[in-house]
Amino acid sequence: MHTAALPTIPHAITRPLDASHVAYALSNADRPAVAVPVSGALVRSLLASTLHCGGTAALEPDTDAVTLSWPQVGGMVPGRLGPVFHAVPCDRPARTPCCARCGHWEGEHDHPAVPTACNRYRLSIGPARYAMPDRDNVTYAWVRRMGRSRIRFEITDATEAFPGGALIVHRLPALGDGPYGYGVHFATIPKEQRTAVLERARARVHPQPCTA
Repeated sequence: MHTAALPTIPHAITRPLDASHVAYALSNADRPAVAVPVSGALVRSLLASTLHCGGTAALEPDTDAVTLSWPQVGGMVPGRLGPVFHAVPCDRPARTPCCARCGHWEGEHDHPAVPTACNRYRLSIGPARYAMPDRDNVTYAWVRRMGRSRIRFEITDATEAFPGGALIVHRLPALGDGPYGYGVHFATIPKEQRTAVLERARARVHPQPCTA
């Protein structure tokens, strides 16, 4: 994964509540990605995780935009940090009801990347089922149903840039979630662990293709 230096902004964030807007357009500054609307509660959750792990966060006073970065994983490089995200205040899209209990949107309750959402919408996890790769450069793929959503896991082919391949996780939104695109995770696989990762996935995934 590419890393990016956190822009020098003198207004450091020391508490998640400094991000006080109802909704933000969230994007990953490490690689090309379209900003997607998320709840302010989700951004505050990311901030809490970032600050707890020793990352850095800053607030642009003119726009209230938030920039945050986790510490770099696997060997620090001077002046470089881990994944960097940018969140810009925006209007809350239509069809995104806000939960009075935890502040997350309904579509974020059963999202595996939003652990701070309450259990008002219980998350049930279905068995992992094999899925046909639907694009090039994917070695193995499987799908699990989590709550109202489906989560698709992909192990990519080994490449020169990623000799061990990578694990990519996509959330396939359920009907009624509204305009929601935040749900892709990317983690590189160490070259020496690639065989073991593939073997473990194949041992735990039901061979029947997922058609749900």
